[in-house]
Amino acid sequence: MIILFAFLASFITQTNLPSLNDSISAKDIKHVIYNSIKYLDENVSVNGGYVWYYKTNLSRRWGELEAYPSMIWVQGGTVDMGNLFLDVYDVTEDEYYYNLAKKSALALIKGQLECGGWNYFIDFAGDSSTKKWYSTIGANAWRLEEFHQYYGNATFDDNVTAGAAKFLLRIYLIKKDSIIKKSLDKAIEFILKSQYPNGAWPQRFPFIKNRNDYTRYYTFNDNVIWNNIKFLILCYATLKYEKLLEPIKRGMNFFILSQYKKPQAGWAQQYDLKLQPARARTYEPAALDPQYTARHIEMLIKFYEMTGDKKYLNAIPDALQWVKSVVINNKDSLALVPKFVELRTNKPIYLHRKGSNLKFGSYYFDYCDSNIVIHYPCTRLINLQSIERQYKNALQKQINNKKANYLNLPESNDILNLYYLIDDFLQLPSDNFMINNRNKITSEIVNNIISKMDNHSRWLTEEVFISNPFIDGEISGDSETKSYSISYVGDKFDTSPFPNNTNEKFISIREYIKNIKILLNYIKRTL
Repeated sequence: MIILFAFLASFITQTNLPSLNDSISAKDIKHVIYNSIKYLDENVSVNGGYVWYYKTNLSRRWGELEAYPSMIWVQGGTVDMGNLFLDVYDVTEDEYYYNLAKKSALALIKGQLECGGWNYFIDFAGDSSTKKWYSTIGANAWRLEEFHQYYGNATFDDNVTAGAAKFLLRIYLIKKDSIIKKSLDKAIEFILKSQYPNGAWPQRFPFIKNRNDYTRYYTFNDNVIWNNIKFLILCYATLKYEKLLEPIKRGMNFFILSQYKKPQAGWAQQYDLKLQPARARTYEPAALDPQYTARHIEMLIKFYEMTGDKKYLNAIPDALQWVKSVVINNKDSLALVPKFVELRTNKPIYLHRKGSNLKFGSYYFDYCDSNIVIHYPCTRLINLQSIERQYKNALQKQINNKKANYLNLPESNDILNLYYLIDDFLQLPSDNFMINNRNKITSEIVNNIISKMDNHSRWLTEEVFISNPFIDGEISGDSETKSYSISYVGDKFDTSPFPNNTNEKFISIREYIKNIKILLNYIKRTL
């Protein structure tokens, strides 16, 4: 306890903050935010971009996998930090944060592919460095199959392209920067070009000749179609791009088109070009997905609210009935459902693996719910009561908007406020937010956050994902062992990420974002 108070006293002296017994002012909190972000910008940022986690001496760093020092990650790193800078700018009106956000935007623009989209990461060392990474670290990440080969095209997976484009839209609306607009329009055209005639989007685009794998499939996984629709709606409303309405509605209609037949009236994560549920990664079977079906019901309700077309509501009862048929058990208001349900039999499918690494390992499925993998949970929780309530409420709404050239959306004369209103409107009730109710944020919580900073104005945490370093040379292993059947990572040759199980602390972009958002919301509450 003495050591703790000594540390706090040292921290207070270094940062000129009031003691923790005093009420902390908005000015003091802004000072904390400034120091924390200044450290990241001056010591961690690469051309305005970020990955996810860093060793404190910056000797190693990770996005979804270990990254080179020349790399930044798009989703989870650069886009999230760019949006955070804009969040701080919105509250403080300090140009310093707008300039940092623009720095992140310019990093994304520099890494935008010629086609108009983005890959998972940007490597400022060039294409040869990227290919080397894919042939070493990426190629040996057992459970992250999307990194096993270099495609050279853009991805919609993990909200990469739509997320980057949405951030560019947001920052463009603030000052109408022509450089950002050029990149934004390029991204919009890419998303339009990559849409299938039936309204769906693939996982990756442009297609690679003679490579007919799952990246061409109609993809719901990671909300590919929903994220693209949301982005186009924001552009339609804020940029007044009327041409986007038809592809938006075509995307909405694909949800109706792809619903599986009764009595299994749910949805799969992806479909082949014959519109049949299809296998993607080796641990993703051709099956129906109750979790995605539940989210799609919420999306259908949104589509009805925007269009007034009851065909979206008409698809819901059969979907609800199917989800209820596969519930494993109920706990309070939540229902436990299988991640994958077999076609025709309606049985839950469970995922297992054996072996020690990518070369000496494999995944397989059966009906046994024991000894299942933990890196891709085979059961999920959904709030069926909430979904049924949303559906009943939607039935009571009288929405008469059936104009072919119109969407029923929030309105505002302020273009940036319109962006925020629509973005909030498009959030689904099942979406989880870091901060749900800013009134719950107390001065004690704020002081606790501030007290956890070190003398470099950093928040450090043990709660990160790290990995084994890549080992160059002959790979050995055991294809039958069950030693790694329920672990995040295989043997020493596996470069897949796993939770840090040591006392070592790391710099975490996620931790920064969480803490600064809490501080910002406390400032808003005191204004």
